[in-house]
Amino acid sequence: MSYKKYNVEGIVAVSPLSLSGELKDIILDQLCKDYEGVIDKDVGLIVLVTDVLENNIGEIIPGDSNVFFKVKFQVVTYMPKLHEMVQGNVTQATDFGAFISIGPFEGLCHVSQVMQDFNSYNPELPGFVAKESKRTLIVGDKVLARVANISFKKSIADTKIGLTMRGFGLGKPEWQLYDTKKEKKKLKDNEKESKKDTKKSPKKKKGEKKWVKKFVENVEKLLKKQKLQKKEKRKLLKFVLFVDQIFSQHSLREPHWSLIQTNQILEKQWK
Repeated sequence: MSYKKYNVEGIVAVSPLSLSGELKDIILDQLCKDYEGVIDKDVGLIVLVTDVLENNIGEIIPGDSNVFFKVKFQVVTYMPKLHEMVQGNVTQATDFGAFISIGPFEGLCHVSQVMQDFNSYNPELPGFVAKESKRTLIVGDKVLARVANISFKKSIADTKIGLTMRGFGLGKPEWQLYDTKKEKKKLKDNEKESKKDTKKSPKKKKGEKKWVKKFVENVEKLLKKQKLQKKEKRKLLKFVLFVDQIFSQHSLREPHWSLIQTNQILEKQWK
């Protein structure tokens, strides 16, 4: 939430002409005049002084007719934060953007940030109309925006707040329904494309591993017939297992030329 409560300590000067009635009410009235509307970079805009918590009996300074009170009081502040989601109403629409009230401030949403679709300003509404989706934004619409940039100044009028409504869930509530339908349509289209790709993918031919089987058989026969040393047998068996693993993992259609050569040599030795 952008609204917060703070307990503040300070000194307030009260004119002697105002010193009639309840002292707490007099001090509260003076605090409202002094602090409400003040912008502080740490706490934001002081919207309201709600209560006087503590005060001393007051002091008089020579040469000054005012009475000075050291007080502790409570304030309500509004502090918009960068990238925060804020709700507001469209107060004005111009050819360069829409002004949106957010709390006590008024932010500007540039025409390029009003919506995701390409849009144009229509002075007859007055507002903005999207080219593709035909969605509209006019004065009085309730919207959800995101704070894009903030530049605090001494007064509310001079403070600049930039807003954006480009993004899923931002803008008018009915836009979210349109965005949800659009996302669902995209998912369906992606599913259809993936199904087409799977259909287009080449089917595995039956018996494509027959060559590997034949290769393994030839090696086994060679091992039985020839008197090989243990090291040579181990190397040959490792090679056979390696070939079988490659073919089972990658489902290769045609063996590598070096494997064909090796198989031919094995066949000759076997004969």
